[in-house]
Amino acid sequence: MSVPSKEELARIIAQRLTITDEKAMTLVETAEHLYIGKMQDRFSEIRVKNRIKRTNPFLLRIRGVTSVKAWAEMQLRGALFASEEEAVGHLLENIAKICHPGARDPVHPEDFDYEVSKEEGTVGYQVKMSWDCMPMSSRKNLSRTTEKLKEIYAADGKSFTGVFAPCYGRATTSQSPGQQYLSLASREFWTRVGNGDEHYDVKVGEVCALICSEFRATIESALMPDLVQRLAEAAEPIIGNGTGAVDYPKLFRAINS
Repeated sequence: MSVPSKEELARIIAQRLTITDEKAMTLVETAEHLYIGKMQDRFSEIRVKNRIKRTNPFLLRIRGVTSVKAWAEMQLRGALFASEEEAVGHLLENIAKICHPGARDPVHPEDFDYEVSKEEGTVGYQVKMSWDCMPMSSRKNLSRTTEKLKEIYAADGKSFTGVFAPCYGRATTSQSPGQQYLSLASREFWTRVGNGDEHYDVKVGEVCALICSEFRATIESALMPDLVQRLAEAAEPIIGNGTGAVDYPKLFRAINS
């Protein structure tokens, strides 16, 4: 099966998300930058001592990891998954900003990623991956920012609503006592982005898979094998026994000393 060109991919995405080909191409190029560009930069260095220090030796032993190469694979795959989640979070933020009708950069660039103005007032959106990813300190900051922006807009006779917009899941309540902003359920957020399409979240999921799967495959096939080999070779003198097996006393000393 032939891989579609970026232009073909953009046309497919434009149809599915009901956006222009130009906006769809922006999404394709953003995904390429996040996956191929940023991840390649991040994994271009072995940083063996740093990766050893970040190893949980108890879990490693419980999971029965016996070879240095298996350790290297586990370390890099875990780092890849974490980087992938970050990359997809940025991609979803870009999708929302590009697809939401009337979205623009915030006039007052505080804690919000974009804003939409209508006759009833301006709404600022802070886009996060999930409903539970914001610590209490960030929630307080968002409330303070929302309160301040309400005062700024009110001085011009306008209203402002701050919105916490998770890409998946929903908070237990839309507005806790003292909370100045509104927490949307993810489906409601994507329905707004999709101009009333209640299944827009599903379409966004399809598009993410479509535009990221090939870039992900490139990372897996072209980057990971060489990295695993180089990391294992660098780690062997530090945590290995000379035959490719993990020397657990050496590993514990390398981590806990």
